[in-house]
Amino acid sequence: MRQLIRFFMVALIAAGLIGFTQPASAQLGSLKKKIKNKVEKKADDKVDKKLDDAVDKAAGDGEKKPDESKAAKDTTEEKTAKPVATAKGGTATAEDMNLYTKYDFIPGDKVIFYDDLANEEMGEFPSRWKLDRGVFEIVKQHGQNWIMCTDKGAIMPKIPVGPLPPKYTVEMDFYIKGGESKPHWYTIMWTDNKGEELGYINCTYGKSARLRIGSKDISSKELQNPLSQGKHTMRIMATKTTIKCYVDNERVANVPAVEGFAPYDLKVETDPWRDEPDNPMLVGTFRYAEGGKTLKQQLDENGKIVTHGILFDSGSDKIKGESYKTLADIGALLTDNPSLRLSIEGHTDSDGSDDANLKLSQNRSASVRTYLIDNYKIDAGRLETKGFGESKPIDVNTSAEGKANNRRVELVKL
Repeated sequence: MRQLIRFFMVALIAAGLIGFTQPASAQLGSLKKKIKNKVEKKADDKVDKKLDDAVDKAAGDGEKKPDESKAAKDTTEEKTAKPVATAKGGTATAEDMNLYTKYDFIPGDKVIFYDDLANEEMGEFPSRWKLDRGVFEIVKQHGQNWIMCTDKGAIMPKIPVGPLPPKYTVEMDFYIKGGESKPHWYTIMWTDNKGEELGYINCTYGKSARLRIGSKDISSKELQNPLSQGKHTMRIMATKTTIKCYVDNERVANVPAVEGFAPYDLKVETDPWRDEPDNPMLVGTFRYAEGGKTLKQQLDENGKIVTHGILFDSGSDKIKGESYKTLADIGALLTDNPSLRLSIEGHTDSDGSDDANLKLSQNRSASVRTYLIDNYKIDAGRLETKGFGESKPIDVNTSAEGKANNRRVELVKL
C-alpha cells in the first residue's frame, strides 16, 4: 500500500511539472487509469502466486521435494572432485570435469601415427591407410572429414612394421546417427606379424563394449548411458602386460596382467547393424602414440615435463574434459612438492598465422595456470606462463605426426 501511495504522490508531482502539455482533466483521467491498471496487476500477481503454490503443492503430494540447498552442498567425490575452473570475470577455462573424475587415460607422448583426414580427396580411399577388405571412401559430414564404409570391412593405418611399443595409446573417433537407427559395431583390433587377429575392443550398438584377447572375452560391459547422436571416441592405454580401454569418458576394461600378448599391428573393423543408406559407418581422427616416462621422471631427468595430455579444440584455449588425469597428476606433483615452481609454456604447430599461434599458445598456458590455481589451490606465485606459438618445434611441421607432436604444453622447472 505504501508503494501505491508513493507512486500516486510521485505521479501527482510529475503531473504538476508537465501540466502545461495537457489539460488538467486529461491529466487526472490518465493518472487514474494508470493507478487502476497498477492495482489490478498487483492483485492479479497475488492470485497467480496463490495458484502456483496450490499447483506445486498438489504435484508434490506423496513425493518429498528435494532440498535444493542441500543438493547444492553435495560433498560426494563425484560432485566435488574438480569443479570447472574459472578465470577472473567468470570466463570458463575448462569444460566441466565432473564426468571425468574416474577417467585415468593419458595419451602417449610421442605420436607415431596421426590422421584427421583433413587433406584427403572426397570420394577417394584414405591415402594413409591399407585396405584389408570392404569398400571405404572419404566423405564430409557433420562439419568434418570421415572414412565411410558402405559394407562390412577393415582397414589398417600405415604404421611402422614391428611389435607395438612397450607402452602405447590408441584413440579413434566414430559417429553415431541416433534416432531410430541402431548404431553399428566399431572395432579396434590387434594383429600378429601375419595379419591374424590376436584380440580386439569394440563398441556394439552404442550400448556396450567388449574386450577379447585370443579366444577369451576378458571384459564385457554395458555402458552407463547409451551413446547419443554425435561423435564418440574409443581409447586404448596399454603396456606389455596391462590393458585399459575406454568409450568416451567411461573405462570399459581394466586388465592388470596379460601373458604372452605381443601384437604387431592395428586394424579397424566396421560392421553394419543393417543396410541403411542414410546411416553410414563413419570413422574419424585416429591417433596412435608411444607412451613415455612419468611426469616426475621427466622433471628429474630433463628439468621439464612435455605433455600432449592437456587438450583443446582447434583454435580454442578452453581445456577439454579429457585432460583431467594429466592435470590431476600435475596438481598432485605441485601439492607434494611445495617448493616446486613451474613455467607453463604453450606451443602450437605451424598451421595458421604466426601472431594467431603466439596469442593462442599464451592463452592456453594461462588457462592451465588458472585451472591449477582454482582446483588445486596452488599459490599463484609458483606458476608462470609463456606462449611460444610455432617458434620452438620439437618435430617437423611437414607431417600430421610432426604437427601433433609440436602441439603441446611444457612445464619447465624454475
